[in-house]
Amino acid sequence: MRAHGFDTVPAVALADRIVSGGDLKAIADLVGFHYDAPVILPPDVLMARWDAILEGACRFIRQIPTESMSVKSPDRDRSLLGLCYHIVTIGRTFLRVYDEREGNERKPEDILTGEQVAAVGDETRVLLRTWWEEIGVYDPLDRVVESYQGIQTLLEYLERETWHTGQHTRQVMMFMEQLGIPVDRPLTSDVFAGLPMPERVWD
Repeated sequence: MRAHGFDTVPAVALADRIVSGGDLKAIADLVGFHYDAPVILPPDVLMARWDAILEGACRFIRQIPTESMSVKSPDRDRSLLGLCYHIVTIGRTFLRVYDEREGNERKPEDILTGEQVAAVGDETRVLLRTWWEEIGVYDPLDRVVESYQGIQTLLEYLERETWHTGQHTRQVMMFMEQLGIPVDRPLTSDVFAGLPMPERVWD
């Protein structure tokens, strides 16, 4: 690899050529296949969407009574409280992967209310905004990383975590409707436009 001026993994080599293992277009060109890469929104647009989604999620979570937080989601054995905490910490997982740090974001046992969970979300918004303004905006986000979703570029991972947060926030809004809680200023399709969102809320 180093003989070809390439010192990062993953990588794909063929004869005397080598390309990044996270660049599907480059790999396709290398082996002679046609590949149309999916269109990804620009990073600044993704960050604005992510912040809008997370702001909405925090607003909704604050509306949920503590006694309703034990309701289980239909797709897995996870409570509404667990889902809400997951939503507000997705951004922290992204930042750990960006910094190549390990670890999981586990919910502290004393966080039980919507207000407490939303406060964590408020802090996550600040962390993401600070990262973007001080570091992210200057980064081409083409570095290949390994996340729980597999090998991908940082831009692909940023897109994934943006719509990931959005998909779970859609689920919270559906939970609230089923519980008879009017959703305060629900998110509209505009905030999800251009994101590869699953068609169904529970996909």
